[in-house]
Amino acid sequence: MKVSLLFPPTWHPSQPYLSLPSLTGFLHQGGVSEVSQHDLGIELLDGVLTRSYGAEVHQQLIDKQRELERTQSGETGAMSREHYAKVTDSLDRFAYLIDRIELAKETLRGEGFYDLDAYRASLFMIDKWLELVSSVYFPTRLTVVDNQFSNYSIYSSKDLMKVIRDEAQNPYISLFRDKFIPSIVNDRPDLIGVSITATSQIIPGLTLCRLIKETAPDLHVTIGGSIFTRLVDNIRRCPSLFELADDIVVFEGETALLELVNQLAGKMDYSKVPNLIYRQNGKITVNQPFYSENVNQLPVPNYDGFPLCRYLSPEPVLPVQFSRGCYYKDCAFCALTLDHQNFRQKEPGRTIEELAWLKQRYGTQHFFFTDECFALSPTKRLCQQMIEKRLDVKWTCEMRFEKNLTRDLLASMRDAGCLKIVFGLESFNQRVMDFMKKGIKQEWVRRIADDCVDLGIAVHCYIIVGFPTETEEEALDTMNFIVESKKLHDSFGFSCQPCLFDLEKEAPIMSDPAGYGIRRIMRPSAEDLSLGFFYEVQEGMTPDQAEQLYQYVYERVSEVVCELPFNYSMADGLLYIAKAKEEARQAPQPIGS
Repeated sequence: MKVSLLFPPTWHPSQPYLSLPSLTGFLHQGGVSEVSQHDLGIELLDGVLTRSYGAEVHQQLIDKQRELERTQSGETGAMSREHYAKVTDSLDRFAYLIDRIELAKETLRGEGFYDLDAYRASLFMIDKWLELVSSVYFPTRLTVVDNQFSNYSIYSSKDLMKVIRDEAQNPYISLFRDKFIPSIVNDRPDLIGVSITATSQIIPGLTLCRLIKETAPDLHVTIGGSIFTRLVDNIRRCPSLFELADDIVVFEGETALLELVNQLAGKMDYSKVPNLIYRQNGKITVNQPFYSENVNQLPVPNYDGFPLCRYLSPEPVLPVQFSRGCYYKDCAFCALTLDHQNFRQKEPGRTIEELAWLKQRYGTQHFFFTDECFALSPTKRLCQQMIEKRLDVKWTCEMRFEKNLTRDLLASMRDAGCLKIVFGLESFNQRVMDFMKKGIKQEWVRRIADDCVDLGIAVHCYIIVGFPTETEEEALDTMNFIVESKKLHDSFGFSCQPCLFDLEKEAPIMSDPAGYGIRRIMRPSAEDLSLGFFYEVQEGMTPDQAEQLYQYVYERVSEVVCELPFNYSMADGLLYIAKAKEEARQAPQPIGS
């Protein structure tokens, strides 16, 4: 059996995503040897950032300008005066940008990456190039890490079925058709798996599925990814998705995909495939109970076939896992725990072996642990073994501001190569912390943040504005902690990402909304694939008031945070921190020091 795994745009261009390498490694372990995997996001971006593609875009801009001269109507939107102005402006800037776009890309792949001015200028140049490319498809806007289809909702199946066929506003149709579909189809795989894990991938991913099925209806296409895990009930009522794919894998996909391959090669009894949603004889079936993997039996992620040299960074930063799920999972706002259902810890020795193998095979010492939260005792054992075995890797991970996260453990993490820890602070107001069920105290936050800075471990804080019942004063307590903690925000590598509260499906708060001060929950009827809800509160800031305050908080936090690279990319930030520490280590020491 031949399997082709595809990761569609858009994801961060600095590093690969973990899903396909995990699946590839598992399929190989299960005896499926013919597996190819492609990060179409970075392959597409690499091709778009070239002079040769620029020549194609230039002709498209000229053709669009002529069309608009004849047929423009209205002030804003597609085919309007505004669209004409965008295209004209793009033609004016074309010569300047095309002379610089390949240099910008190569700068990020070389030592120029570590020159902060050159780094920022290169990202700015790439963004302006993508804005130029987008102007043909206005009001659609492509960016390095996202895409905006302002006329369509990604949460409406009707809108999705339209946008994946809209040649005028969906640039992925022509890009995929010209650059990927022929090779994908001509390879004649027995199964094509498309991984859609972020909202930014929904339109490109479903566009890809449509083009594959229309070009080769006999090819078996399977969709997977955490987006659909949160939409199990919605998928039961959305038959149009099965026009684009034969089936959908939800929750964890390793065993499910291997069993699906086996069924395709044998009896084709899809009821035997765990975590599968499929349509048969007009009926949509969800295979339950949902299956969770034994993490200590999973193989090392296999990145063979990924174009590691084409990511926009000078060195690869590879994602890995030490556990699945969250050991705490009581935070009222968090729906992430749904993805993995329950917490499972990998043995530290197994993780050490994986890191050593990845380091040797792919020539990298930089790793990004994607775990939702490192548990303390296993972390202690992991770091002890890293130090004993002199593994010499640099890494980042996520943790909680736990009472028992001691200075000694942080020192051990630093000695084992930890350069940065990502914390979910969410709020610095104790009432709101308690109401969120964070299980942390202000004094723990201060102590741990100070310990990290003293030990040379960089800190990232996520904060939330607008949790139900939160007042403006309480939200400002959190902002002021960040803005006024000069020791923290002056430390190299510090970053902070304010987020506006979203009422998400499957979050614990949804089991008792009234208990959290929510008076009414609403969802637009057209958004049948919504991941969240509109709501009204009994007290505290309204959602509109919270959004206004969020803008203020974001601006104030941005004044004390180094946006690029540290807020923009955890992977890029990790490389910057590693570089700074290496330069400090090599710097001549004063005599007598």
